[in-house]
Amino acid sequence: MPKDEFDFEDPFELNGMVVQSRDDTTREMAETFVEEFMRMSYSHKQILALFRNPHYLGPNLALQKHGEPSVRDLIAEVFARWGKVVTWPEHSSNRYEAAESPTLATGNRNAAGSAAMAEMDSAAIDPMGSPIPKLNV
Repeated sequence: MPKDEFDFEDPFELNGMVVQSRDDTTREMAETFVEEFMRMSYSHKQILALFRNPHYLGPNLALQKHGEPSVRDLIAEVFARWGKVVTWPEHSSNRYEAAESPTLATGNRNAAGSAAMAEMDSAAIDPMGSPIPKLNV
């Protein structure tokens, strides 16, 4: 059989399935992503960058649904199961808040927005160090 044709009778053909569920399984999905990339020797910072990257749909969905603090806790939990220690920088619990706080105190919201956007643009790199392209959708 030619490679381009799909055979429904082939038991070794890869098939995707959607399973209906009332439960929110994004945490388990995120846990699987963390463990998979950890086992491929990604660091905890590289894995968090994957979750921040909108091109990785599954991890980014989990980040949007549960928030960055929850994802950081999940990464630390999975690493701890494998005997690896994770330490997050103290100053960056929410990197966008830190960029906005000085200008919000002065009341200039446009400057706060532009400071946050400048930090997002400069921090948009993938786990391998390449810049993430900015897409206008």
